[in-house]
Amino acid sequence: MDRLKELFDFFDKNSDGYISKNELIELVEILLNEKGLGKSSQVLKEFDFNHDNKIDFNEFTAFAEMHLIH
Repeated sequence: MDRLKELFDFFDKNSDGYISKNELIELVEILLNEKGLGKSSQVLKEFDFNHDNKIDFNEFTAFAEMHLIH
């Protein structure tokens, strides 16, 4: 869990506790090796459970379990 928090904090560039749409673009590019708004929009739609247009740590954990942890 500590590594997930470190990874979350790495992408949370402004340290506001959320990964914004712009920060999510970089996350998708680096972690999923996909460029462009399409995939980041898809990730936001799938994992933004409270529909606030940003990813909090709990939502990021769900994303990581689906895409990063095998």
